[in-house]
Amino acid sequence: VRLPPGSLPLRQDAQTRLLAPAEADGVRLMSYGFVGKGASSGAVPAAVMRGPMVGKTVGQMLSGTDWGELDYLLVDLPPGTGDVHLTLSQTYGLSAAVLVTTPQRLSFVDVVKGVEMFDKVGIPTVAVMENMAGLRLDAASERLEAIGAAHSLPPAAMRELRELLREEQPVFGASHVQRLRDMWGISASFSLPLLPELARAADAGVPSFVSQPEGEAAGVYRQLAAALEGELERLDTAPRPEILYLPVERRIVIALADGTQQSITPLELRRLCRSPANRPDALPADVEPLDFVPTGNYAVSVRWSDGHQSLLPYASFVRGV
Repeated sequence: VRLPPGSLPLRQDAQTRLLAPAEADGVRLMSYGFVGKGASSGAVPAAVMRGPMVGKTVGQMLSGTDWGELDYLLVDLPPGTGDVHLTLSQTYGLSAAVLVTTPQRLSFVDVVKGVEMFDKVGIPTVAVMENMAGLRLDAASERLEAIGAAHSLPPAAMRELRELLREEQPVFGASHVQRLRDMWGISASFSLPLLPELARAADAGVPSFVSQPEGEAAGVYRQLAAALEGELERLDTAPRPEILYLPVERRIVIALADGTQQSITPLELRRLCRSPANRPDALPADVEPLDFVPTGNYAVSVRWSDGHQSLLPYASFVRGV
């Protein structure tokens, strides 16, 4: 982000020793690039740190900044499930996680690990943003009409060419958004294709939401922000099924908000787990759930007697949800 002139160096309060965050377009910001050696000149050298030091540095930026009153505080973390993620999860009261991914299979594997890691530390994943989900040849579309006229292409051929250029080409593979919704009930999942205007905005240091407020990316970001706000508001208020295991009967009872009850056996529930680590065809016959912990608004985390942990959307085992 391009900061307004005079933003650096950041000011530090003489009494509290807290740093005043930078601000751009009404958003308060903190980054290692603002506090590292050479920040004032914009030439911060590479930060060579081991995992624990990264977590400590991020923690210092979080707790050592005078944020003032905020609506939300977003922490942009590197990919993976390393020390910094665990440190923040265990030290700070994180409300929820938003995962950013791409259609590549390896990225999907990372998302699975991310969801399962946050589940283990009691943090719900409430939204997913999938970038680079296809390529549209908009520049070619703009030239098509002139080419068609110059070569006197018949109307039928022009219609077919227009349809072809309007189709998004999955250059990085098929989208995983629907799969994520099915696996964990993350309904706030969004996709954006490769957009040249996003790259231009990033190079210019001006968010596309500011440079093109009516653009496609800005529209998706609005949807994501509204969905995220709604998910966070419902974390403490949304009615969730009450789940109880009856070991003598080997039956799981599900009590709904309308007073009705449903039931399912441990094996039936376990076979619904979509985790790659689960083997539905090789489950011990006596496997039992040890506890049920609601995770977000649409899923429950189940810890099993064989050491496995499942994250199951209510819609996968509760009828009518």
